[in-house]
Amino acid sequence: MEKILYNGRIYSLDDGGNRYTALGIENGKIAFLGTDEEALCQRAETTVNLNGETVLPGFIDSHLHMLNYAFVEQSYRMSGVKSISQIIDDGKQIVREMEGQDPNQWIYGRGWDENIFTDEKRPLTRMDLDKISTDRPILFIRNCGHKAAVNTKALEMVLSLEKTKDYLYQIDAGNGILTEASVKMCYNTMEAPTVEQIKEMILLAQKKMNACGITGVETDNFLSLPGMNIDRIMEAYRQLEADGLLTLRVREQASFTCFSDMKSFIDRGYRTGMGGEFYTIGPVKLYEDGSLGARTALMNEPYMGTEQRGTAVHDAKDTAQLVDYAYSHGMQILIHAIGDKASDMVCDAYIKAIKKYGKRDSRLAINHLQVISESLLDKMKQYGILAYIQPVFVAGDQDLVARLLGNEVADRSYMWKTMFDKGIICCGGSDSPVESFDILRNIQIAVTRDKIGNCTSGWYPDQKLNIDEAVRLFTKNNAYGAFAENRRGTIELGKDADLTVLKEDIFEAEHHNISNIGISATIVAGKEVYSSRDGEK
Repeated sequence: MEKILYNGRIYSLDDGGNRYTALGIENGKIAFLGTDEEALCQRAETTVNLNGETVLPGFIDSHLHMLNYAFVEQSYRMSGVKSISQIIDDGKQIVREMEGQDPNQWIYGRGWDENIFTDEKRPLTRMDLDKISTDRPILFIRNCGHKAAVNTKALEMVLSLEKTKDYLYQIDAGNGILTEASVKMCYNTMEAPTVEQIKEMILLAQKKMNACGITGVETDNFLSLPGMNIDRIMEAYRQLEADGLLTLRVREQASFTCFSDMKSFIDRGYRTGMGGEFYTIGPVKLYEDGSLGARTALMNEPYMGTEQRGTAVHDAKDTAQLVDYAYSHGMQILIHAIGDKASDMVCDAYIKAIKKYGKRDSRLAINHLQVISESLLDKMKQYGILAYIQPVFVAGDQDLVARLLGNEVADRSYMWKTMFDKGIICCGGSDSPVESFDILRNIQIAVTRDKIGNCTSGWYPDQKLNIDEAVRLFTKNNAYGAFAENRRGTIELGKDADLTVLKEDIFEAEHHNISNIGISATIVAGKEVYSSRDGEK
């Protein structure tokens, strides 16, 4: 045996609810499970006394933007900035720091939120950004990623692109505000990073995710970087894997905004499940609407006090075409839908494809499902459609939903417990950099329905998950969503030794204290890729 861990609290999360105090690792797999006495009778190259710490299957995040997180970390991080005037001042300082550099180099930032501005509670505009610079193009993206402001120079560059004609309805040229796919148009005018630069971003994000106990992610990368060069992105991951430098299991959510791009990817032979041990192709990732905060989530009824119902990225015919082609070619599909009309449209497109080609184990999924219609969940259960959810959104959105949409809609929002009770398989994610990828924060919010730092009975407390359900969101269920349930997600003999070691027992923790539990170690394929000895959480 290569390694024995003993004197711990090891939760298998298997169907029998088995618990152990010791486990053994050989060739990256779980080779032994049992008691301390049994373990210490084994011959092992290394023995580790856990001193009562808790071992769980490795944490997995079912949906984030790994490369965009790293890109934002290297740019102007605007999250928490509370005034338009402060953004303008910060932008002017960035301009001074870029003096002498290529004048076509963009100023990029992400994270603004008009709801927390103290001077004027309105979105940023072209006029605001022109006060920063009229010579350099500027792109400042809202925290949700579905709305952005550009200055006049950037707007002119975007409007000159050939593809823009297809997305003019998503551009408010007067105010320099872009929504949905038009936000990504800016990336087409920016210089694409090299493979080496992308590798540096991957390693930066990977290190921080490992430190949060994360052993695997599903990541939407293709639309995350300037240039949107998918071949460079895939090559960067492949090179890191070949060099033994990937310490995360990375599943690519192959993201597209138009049919021709998706079709080209599939026609080149890419399929769900292709790849190596650490980098694989996951589902085709598509978009049906925007976000609540940007008022682009597609609703069946209008937003309060308006006639607006949000933005349909695709109409029903186009959505059906996208789903039909991907499903008929054996791809798993994940589609972003936040508003109730959007999720209805996605579900209907899935059902249409299933009836046409026959039901198969494709694990079709809807991402976000923040507001749902009354009939949706029964249809999802009937056709085996998965829910990719982000409980962490509840903390930020609970003050927003009723104000934007009314109490009746709030009553059918973020219905995680109802989904569990109906038998729908739910996979947990963070959508980082929209929210933190700290899974313990996400678990805490799932079980408290409360903001971090608050200690109330929670927002719609009947929708709270218990700790077991919340932990399974980020372990067993995410492994199932990735077709990896026979390899990961539970601690069982023969499965990959992907493990998260906690300093305290999460099942005995006070619910509002879960996010304060420390990560002791992160183990991937039997190798320790993070230890608190090298840096506390």
